[in-house]
Amino acid sequence: MTSAVSSIKKIRKFRLRARPSAVLRNLKLLLENAQTTPELDKDIETESAAALALLETAALFVTVPRGQAPDWAEALWVATEGGPVPVALTFFTVTIGPGLEGELAGALSRGEGFRSRVLTALGEELADQGASFVERLVAEEALQDSCDLLDRRAFTDDGMSRSTMVFLGAERIGVGYDVGGHRAPRFTRVGVIPWGPPSKKRK
Repeated sequence: MTSAVSSIKKIRKFRLRARPSAVLRNLKLLLENAQTTPELDKDIETESAAALALLETAALFVTVPRGQAPDWAEALWVATEGGPVPVALTFFTVTIGPGLEGELAGALSRGEGFRSRVLTALGEELADQGASFVERLVAEEALQDSCDLLDRRAFTDDGMSRSTMVFLGAERIGVGYDVGGHRAPRFTRVGVIPWGPPSKKRK
């Protein structure tokens, strides 16, 4: 593990593809008694295909050892559920951009309640896929240091989320907060990926 703080990595225009099963699972959380039907499957397929043209994907991430981490991250250096204490933390911000959110706003303004929920479920899944994309890149870096990643954690706490966004300079990829204090774009993920200690077997 290098002792120097790595430079923040910025990636744009990476491809994402929503998992229909995950979109449906999200939709069931938004709709009571949502049932899988051929028509619903077709709606999800159609919206997922159309969303590809709306994506403006972007991500920032950086990995730091404990001695180089910001003070506000002190609480993150703990073992969870009997796991090891992290030896490094990767902070990340990833977004699919404002395009799908704009489409959602249009659907809401036209009173398209069902479609708006499908778009919301789709946007949440694509944001999750963005976080998974970053995690795969970080896993490759960790492997070079004989480390395994621990469970990725998305920040829902406003303070931790804001601190991470400032730390990464999230405005460089158009991520911030709107006048109402909501994270913008809506379909954005901010969080941390802890690294477990190096495996002796790999050395």
